[in-house]
Amino acid sequence: MCSSSNRRGTRLFKIMFDLIFKNACIIDGTGKPPFYGDLAIKDNIIVDRGKNLGSAKNVIDAEGKFLTPGFIDTHTHYDAQLTWDPWALPSPCLGVTTLFIGNCGFTIAPCKPEHRDLTLRNLTNVEGMSLEALRQGVEWNFETFPEYLNYLEQRGLGPNIAAYIGHSSIRVYAMGEEATNRSANQDEIKIMQDIVHESMTCGAIGFATSTFEGHNGENGIPMPSRLAEHKEMISLIKSMSLSGRGVFMLTKGLDTPIKTIKDWMQGTNRPAVVAALLHNPMFPNAMDKQVQSIKNATDEGIEMWGQVSCRPLTMEFTMKSPYLFEGFSSWKIAMQAANEEKYAEVLKSTELRQNMKEELADPKRVRLFNDNWDEVIVRTVKNDKYNKFEGKNLKQIASEEGMHAFDWLLDHALSEGGMETEFIVYLLNKDKSAVGRLLKSENTTISLSDAGAHQTFFCDAGYGLYMLDNWVKKSNLMSIEEAVYRLTGKQADIYRIDQRGRLVPGQYADILLIDKDKVGVTEPYKVNDLPGGAVRLTVDSIGLDGVWINGKRVVQNGSLVDRKNLSGHLIRAFHA
Repeated sequence: MCSSSNRRGTRLFKIMFDLIFKNACIIDGTGKPPFYGDLAIKDNIIVDRGKNLGSAKNVIDAEGKFLTPGFIDTHTHYDAQLTWDPWALPSPCLGVTTLFIGNCGFTIAPCKPEHRDLTLRNLTNVEGMSLEALRQGVEWNFETFPEYLNYLEQRGLGPNIAAYIGHSSIRVYAMGEEATNRSANQDEIKIMQDIVHESMTCGAIGFATSTFEGHNGENGIPMPSRLAEHKEMISLIKSMSLSGRGVFMLTKGLDTPIKTIKDWMQGTNRPAVVAALLHNPMFPNAMDKQVQSIKNATDEGIEMWGQVSCRPLTMEFTMKSPYLFEGFSSWKIAMQAANEEKYAEVLKSTELRQNMKEELADPKRVRLFNDNWDEVIVRTVKNDKYNKFEGKNLKQIASEEGMHAFDWLLDHALSEGGMETEFIVYLLNKDKSAVGRLLKSENTTISLSDAGAHQTFFCDAGYGLYMLDNWVKKSNLMSIEEAVYRLTGKQADIYRIDQRGRLVPGQYADILLIDKDKVGVTEPYKVNDLPGGAVRLTVDSIGLDGVWINGKRVVQNGSLVDRKNLSGHLIRAFHA
């Protein structure tokens, strides 16, 4: 797998490096074949590679290990968490050295003091975050987007961070609570344009938004960006592009075809990243068609990338917060229930049940969940009298009980302890052949961890290690050098990030040391470490021996070395 590097240091006077990795199998993030050699670090920069490089203050024998660039996770939601957890856990412990926040346009800045709780309540719903954890944890030492970036930078960061300016946040800033129920007028659009321009000037990586029908805030009300008309979208994208740089990020809905995105991007000379391309077995050819449309747009001069995931989308849930139903219009009444008693009344409603069953049976709409009850498994029950259901899927249970699976689910939720029953559902990205095509496409970018969001439902923050384990080692879909390139160097190229993503001289020393024989992630498990003791799911790495961010070791054998060692950078400069 690794060839031998014959290059030798040629300096007459060899300098003392800070760190040298010796005898590593180097996969440098360029897509070129791996090679055996040494890598030298000085003042947080990679300065040399080859053999016999000289002396260093610290030397690591990397024989039997892969040395790769750190993963660049371009789709996370750590915007709020970073105010109380500068490490954005668990991502760095899973090999992520650079991550993007503000995806889908769901940011916490800009935010006026009177809109803070509304912002948190919306995040609680749309991103599955604990409201009490947010209320206790978020430190509101900012109002504007520049103030937020300055706050993060001054407080210190574990990983490197790049931030989008978010559409929903600027809409609320400009329009107040009206942002969730009407179009913007020209004066309000001008305010939003000015915010986007200011944000790009102070270091935003781009402008992010969402038109996805499943993105709903408090009480099932659409997130503000979903109310934007075409003229608003075009105006804000243009404002971003006037900086001469920036990436437009969109989580698209069904009513936003690629042609519409092309129209928005005309004349901007900026790239667009389109999420979330996940294979749906109900519409097996839909994502291939999306990728082809993205390719066609790029061929026509509108650079576009489809954001895909290397993981199946699975979700744990209870009926206290069944996220898989939130894209259904019939479920809105349940989302709007004022308290537990009102929620229970809604679940008893014959009208709700009938409307939901009719909507579930409608094959015309692409949704997270598509009436496939055989994919919904009872994981654990609170009440021992329901032990017989553990491990069974709801199609099987419904057949045994002689009723519709949705009726059984709601009846069970209303029974003693039923709201505590934990389910797991296998939603999307389950067809390995179809997902493999998406991963291999030249017009896609691998990401979509959603880390920092939906923390009680799933944890895909370890997607990079999963990629190397599942798609390289086990499935042989692509070579390890291609996989590493797609997780590192390609990400830096798409998003115009300088000095990241490759193990070559002149780049920042964001580095992973990985066991050649074992790599991956564990099964998810629960921890109670969010503010107020709120629960989240997490995973641990397998075979990740070390992580270096800007030349400093931050992770050893999967665990943080020193929480005070905040070596991450806020990335503000991007090339055109």
